[in-house]
Amino acid sequence: MSNLDNINKNKNLLVENIIILILFTVFLVFKSLKTLSKIFTYGIIKKEILTTKSNLGVDIKIKIK
Repeated sequence: MSNLDNINKNKNLLVENIIILILFTVFLVFKSLKTLSKIFTYGIIKKEILTTKSNLGVDIKIKIK
């Protein structure tokens, strides 16, 4: 009986770790998508130009924390 209890505890621990890993991964994906959307909506989608003479490039907002 003790052996069955240990196996069930190990399975429960494994399931809990997998759930935590999935939640953490989902959180990181959403956070990175949010950051990427801020970068792209600032300059690339709006097609802001760096200079009026040459119509070169795109402005990208740089944040220093």
